[in-house]
Amino acid sequence: MLNEIQSYLGNPNVKKDGVLQEWTPDLVKEYKRCMEDPVYFAQKYCKVISLDEGLVPFHLYPYQKKMFKQFEENRFNVVLACRQSGKSISACAYLLWYALFNSEKTVAVLANKGATSREMLSRVTLMLENIPFFLQPGSKTLNKGSLEFSNNSRVVASATSGSSIRGLSVNLLYLDEFAFVEKASEFYTSTYPVVSAGKDTKIIVTSTANGIGNTFYNIWQGAVQGVNEFKPFRVDWWDVPGRDEKWKESTAKVNASQIKIAVSKVLGIEIDI
Repeated sequence: MLNEIQSYLGNPNVKKDGVLQEWTPDLVKEYKRCMEDPVYFAQKYCKVISLDEGLVPFHLYPYQKKMFKQFEENRFNVVLACRQSGKSISACAYLLWYALFNSEKTVAVLANKGATSREMLSRVTLMLENIPFFLQPGSKTLNKGSLEFSNNSRVVASATSGSSIRGLSVNLLYLDEFAFVEKASEFYTSTYPVVSAGKDTKIIVTSTANGIGNTFYNIWQGAVQGVNEFKPFRVDWWDVPGRDEKWKESTAKVNASQIKIAVSKVLGIEIDI
């Protein structure tokens, strides 16, 4: 009955706005530790969906822990990662931590498609639903497009376009799969000066590779060469636990087969690769 009174719109896992928290010395200590250490918070309290096991605790890989540290220490971060490395889910955990433990902040989650950004927001919501009430500031708004908390911080999701965050004062801008965004240069040119103008604002750009010459590629190369403000972070296939030479060979065969099928369909003939 108590959870029903304290919950947001009947969701027993989300604390509503205005609920007073009773604090004990142990809870204060635990809250402080979570506030100061996003890695500890993510590993102890965040949960994710595993294809094989369902809802499970989020066990961070070593590279993910290093990524969190880099996000904390640098305002502008660009991440080049292999496919299925967990970069996006890592970012979701960090964004939730940032919004929960920093007041009056706006986090914007933008992806190449609106559906993709909303999917990322749903992952943030899932994590929120599985952390204890004492870590939740209370929710004012919770829907497919935005989360707003009692500490006046919020997380909004949108497709990447020139007008997607117009009028918002964004404290943390997250751009997912930015190498695949159409008209990325136009968006970046209009958005970057606004977000970077603040003294403490952050920008996190992540993507898998998509050739050369695109805006993400230029940002990455500038970061590697040290000619822009971004700090580079690279995740290769061998950084992901469980991926070895046997996995590499198996994946290469699957990819070659897919390429063969695709090319055969286009040319209308059987080919060997």
